[in-house]
Amino acid sequence: MVAFDGESLFGSGPVRFNFGPVQSRHAIQHPPGSRGTRLDFQGTEAREIKQSGVLIADSATDLQSLVQAIEGKVDGKTHLLVDNLGRTWSGVAMLRVDAEPFERVGARWKSEYRIEYLRVLS
Repeated sequence: MVAFDGESLFGSGPVRFNFGPVQSRHAIQHPPGSRGTRLDFQGTEAREIKQSGVLIADSATDLQSLVQAIEGKVDGKTHLLVDNLGRTWSGVAMLRVDAEPFERVGARWKSEYRIEYLRVLS
């Protein structure tokens, strides 16, 4: 079950995640008169996480409410993210939500979406 901040907002349709790399912050120096390189490790970079999927609801009004609930999570705070494999990621901030225009699919409504997160704690 995919969840963010303890809420399961993404269970209505398929979900896919792309987890960015783990990278170091560092400074490389070539001190004068030396024959080597100095590497100063300065911690790790924040990890970018991208989520995409499809939201499905019984009515356009229900779909709009779901999109608004997700957009409300762009609050500048970090939360717990549970991915589609059940892994938990702490210290995750939702940065951007991009929902496509609503489409009618039979008796229901759908919207494809993309979300960008930043994991600031490791």
